[in-house]
Amino acid sequence: MSGSQIKVIDSFHLKSIVNQRIEVLVPLSHSDKNGEKIRLVANITQKYDPAIHDTDELKDKVILPPNPKIICYIQGGPGFPCPVPLGYSGKDKVLLEKGYQILYMDQRGTGLSTPIDSNFFKHRFSKHPEETDSEYLDRKVKFILNFRADSIVEDLEILREILIGKETKWSLLGQSFGGFCAFTYLSFHPEALQEVLVTGGVPPIGFHPDDVYEATYKRTKERNVHYYDKYPQDVEKVKQISDYLSREHVILPSGGTLSVERFQQLGLNFGATGGTNAIHQIVMKFHYELLTIGYPTLDTLNTVQNSLSFDTNVFYALFQEAIYCSEPGIVSNWSADRLRYKEGNENFNYQIISQSTDPLYFTGEMVYKSNFSDYSELRSFHDLADALHANGNWGKLYDLDKLNKISFSQVPVVAASYFYDQYVDFGLTMAVKDRAFKGNGNLRQYITSDYFHNGVRENPEVVLNRLFDLLDCEVD
Repeated sequence: MSGSQIKVIDSFHLKSIVNQRIEVLVPLSHSDKNGEKIRLVANITQKYDPAIHDTDELKDKVILPPNPKIICYIQGGPGFPCPVPLGYSGKDKVLLEKGYQILYMDQRGTGLSTPIDSNFFKHRFSKHPEETDSEYLDRKVKFILNFRADSIVEDLEILREILIGKETKWSLLGQSFGGFCAFTYLSFHPEALQEVLVTGGVPPIGFHPDDVYEATYKRTKERNVHYYDKYPQDVEKVKQISDYLSREHVILPSGGTLSVERFQQLGLNFGATGGTNAIHQIVMKFHYELLTIGYPTLDTLNTVQNSLSFDTNVFYALFQEAIYCSEPGIVSNWSADRLRYKEGNENFNYQIISQSTDPLYFTGEMVYKSNFSDYSELRSFHDLADALHANGNWGKLYDLDKLNKISFSQVPVVAASYFYDQYVDFGLTMAVKDRAFKGNGNLRQYITSDYFHNGVRENPEVVLNRLFDLLDCEVD
């Protein structure tokens, strides 16, 4: 490990675990190794071992066991950092008890890794006096394209080589979008990988964004039907709340606008355990306040605002469709926004449903043009969002020829696939399994209807241990 390339910025010991936060400089563009650098921050979590960790050197250098066994957890999103473990529990406990050291990297543009928000472009990437608006936008697009999965993978490769050397392999655990990144890693650096575990994150390789959102709308319809079957009293309540929002200009604590479309986006929470119950509580309280005092309280508005992460995680909005543009020539053209008006999706359209007795459906993991006016932090990104949705000049994220040749004995790939996953469609997952591995026995699956997209968080002992059983060929 080359200590001169890495800096420990924080370290602490909590009962059974040790955390070390590290910083390294990486190229903004991996095609220009000598060009501009950005800061990358990651956390290494280990089971506390007094024989090696009871030392003041923890604050100065990374201390790993003699034969490290690192698993890199790749966060879902896009656009979310990794939380630092503060206890010996959950998936951390499962992984540490398997003998792993866990690397949690804040993906570039998130957390502590050169975070991108509205202030970034105001203060650190401002318009040059001689630039036209078009030239400035082109420069922003070129800059932001350095924050995709291919760059995230190259960042991880730099960390691997610094921490354990070029010849030593490590493992991956990719959740959701993190699974997409894992397949990009498999496509370009399979020699670096010992094994790959994916939870709710087999990417729709070879499918257009429209294919993805057709499936997503179908899954989201199913969740709405379930919600209104469970809470039939909410059909009228949701419509009355929406009528109120269409009449009034409701401002959220952040300065954003609570439009009907933004309220409908609460349905994103349908994809996680307990999501329907959480939304019912919001609907009940909001509606009761309209009946009794005539307006939603600050507490209710704050709850709605904090139920979605687009303001604080701008890449989640900017790259929501870009992650499905996996090769040159694909243009998303606001896929979710367009398909909302496709025949069969009328229940997602307030203007249509407000004139009928049918229920108004909540939407799911979709981004709409209105997001970039409704969310205060996204307003300054409107032109960039339009440019990304019109862009067709994407780098390739997957190499099917290479994936076809990766056998289970070379790099075993196992995945937890959730039958009722609202975000990563099960049908597309099964199609990709055949497309990527051509029936060669790789991508072994734990298929379940017991959990939703957040299964690894809901029950990590079951989900992860089933994946380890698949790796160990302990499943008949």
